[in-house]
Amino acid sequence: MKYFCRLVIVGMAAGFILASLSYAQRAEWKGKIETENGVNVIKNPKDPLYGELKLELQEDLSIGREDDKNYFFYVVKDISVDSKRNIYVVDARNYRIQKFDQNGKFLQTIGRQGQGPGEFQRPVRMLLDDPTGYIYVRDVPINLHIFDNSGNYVRTIHFKDVFSEFVPMDNESFMAILHKSSDKDLVSTHALCKVDLNGEITKTYAQFPYTIFVQRVSGGVLSVSTGFELAMVLSKLDRQTFLYGYSKDYEFNVINADGNVLYRIKKDEPRPAFTSKEKGEFKKIPIPENKPYFFSIFNDSEGRIYVQRNYADGIRGRGPTDIRDKEIDIFSKDGYFLYRTTLPANTCVIKDGFLYAYKIDEDKAMEYVKRYRIKNWDQIKKGI
Repeated sequence: MKYFCRLVIVGMAAGFILASLSYAQRAEWKGKIETENGVNVIKNPKDPLYGELKLELQEDLSIGREDDKNYFFYVVKDISVDSKRNIYVVDARNYRIQKFDQNGKFLQTIGRQGQGPGEFQRPVRMLLDDPTGYIYVRDVPINLHIFDNSGNYVRTIHFKDVFSEFVPMDNESFMAILHKSSDKDLVSTHALCKVDLNGEITKTYAQFPYTIFVQRVSGGVLSVSTGFELAMVLSKLDRQTFLYGYSKDYEFNVINADGNVLYRIKKDEPRPAFTSKEKGEFKKIPIPENKPYFFSIFNDSEGRIYVQRNYADGIRGRGPTDIRDKEIDIFSKDGYFLYRTTLPANTCVIKDGFLYAYKIDEDKAMEYVKRYRIKNWDQIKKGI
């Protein structure tokens, strides 16, 4: 009986110690939550709660070879993964979406080059909507093609303006970042809008200057992108909530479909400065006053938020393409700054313990889609 009592006491003590450690860990967060105009603002310190995170990656799949056209990629631009772990690859210069099963076996080609129904001019991005199985493909400059879960063409939405990021809100509408410009005033803006199936704007949530360089030249207007423009970014946390930010400030708004701000995420950090190398990229273009705090944003399957801090340098003829690892800040879904980490260049998806990226071998003129198992996935915290 005495032995049993000791076990109980030891067990209670251990439980108390674990609870205390857990509490101490939660209490280490040095930020604060304030209310501004009725909205909770999570104000994070500049250092992450859990410090540096090193992902333990083990490659377990590589797709790409030159002896079979179904596996030979020509300018990969994006990767998506469905609920069955099938892999979809935006093979831009082959004007198609290639679908593979979880073992890397080719299953299907979706789309082809052309201007007809279900045909691509320049596919650059895609999203999968798991609940409906719909496949959405952004085709530069203004088309969004929709396919069903079998790859059959459904319809094309012609946006009224050039758009970059987009997320489906429901079966009838999208949230998208539209590029608006005025040749008369030489200004350009990013507008976060709700767009219907006819491409019509039904609601504008926010609008900010898109600081692309614009000047009048003989015969028209010249606009030049350096990649360091202040711009908007967008991601979808779930079917009811969305996140957007403007890179002039380290701040993100989480909104519902009506545009109401549910909470705001901020991070205390000095204004980033241009390096000498970055300044050299501007050549004759005036160097902007502000360097962007971030360049892109996406979420993993646990809802964590990944904010890319470094510019995608680009490879000639490909457009923005990472040639360095991504420098990433990771936040919890509810806005706490958890980790600082790096991801492999051109990481597109982090889902269910796997990371998907594409790799370019310029010497061999080959491109590969890679899947890595994240060995320490279960140890990555979701919050505080």
